[in-house]
Amino acid sequence: MVQRRLESLQRLVTLYAAVEEMHSTELQRMTAAVREVQQVILAEQEVAWAARLDGRGALLAEDRLSWMMAETQQESAAWRRRRLEQIRVERQELNDAAREQYVSSRLKREQLQRVFDDIAVRIEIEKERRVQAASDDRFLARRRWTDARERMQTKQ
Repeated sequence: MVQRRLESLQRLVTLYAAVEEMHSTELQRMTAAVREVQQVILAEQEVAWAARLDGRGALLAEDRLSWMMAETQQESAAWRRRRLEQIRVERQELNDAAREQYVSSRLKREQLQRVFDDIAVRIEIEKERRVQAASDDRFLARRRWTDARERMQTKQ
């Protein structure tokens, strides 16, 4: 009966480990999504920077059309960057939630693993105690038998 309970507890530990792994995978996915949007934000910053340089060059060359195109590129890049920043914030919130969920599932698994380990150790100690008690009983029985035999031989 104790062995069946221990096996059930081991299955629970395995289940919690699988849930922890699932949460870990979700955290990695969310972290990658945050990194991805951060990289796109940096690319948009570079586009805006290049558009500013083009605009300055157009001003120096007195090319109004090129200057207007550069201004439009800058504004578009700024708009995309603001939108990407909103997406980054949303993804960061999801990442934080995924991290909390992963940490929580990891703690639960570790707690359950400790309970399992403690019970397994107690069972092993009890088993060793029973084996030692049986060994002691055999030793005492043999000693009594030997003592009784010696008394019988001394009476004869």
